[in-house]
Amino acid sequence: MHLLLIAAVMSNQLWFDTHNDAQTYVITPMVSLTKACACQVAVSVSQEGVSGSSTSRQSSNVNLTANQPQPLGRMRFSVQPGSKTQIMITVTDGGSLRLEKQITLPNDA
Repeated sequence: MHLLLIAAVMSNQLWFDTHNDAQTYVITPMVSLTKACACQVAVSVSQEGVSGSSTSRQSSNVNLTANQPQPLGRMRFSVQPGSKTQIMITVTDGGSLRLEKQITLPNDA
C-alpha cells in the first residue's frame, strides 16, 4: 500500500474531481506535478443532445507548483436525458510533459 502511495506522489497526474446532484455535474480538473511548470492548459468541451451538438475550446498559460494537487478550474454542466458531454483536459510544458485526461458525462462521473 505504501509503495502505491509513493509511486503516486512521484509521478505526474491529471484527474477529475466530480460531484453530481441529479442532472447537474460539477467538474474540477486537478493536476499534481513532480516539477514546477510554466504550462499551457487546454480545455475542450463537446456536447451532443436532441437539439444538436457544439464544441468549445479554451487554453491558458498557468504556473504550476511541484508536489501539490492543484485545481485547474471548475465547470458546471446540466446534462439532460439522451445527451452527453465530453471534456478533454491537456496540460503541457511545450516539451516532454504532456498529460491528457477525458471524461464523458453522464457515463464516467
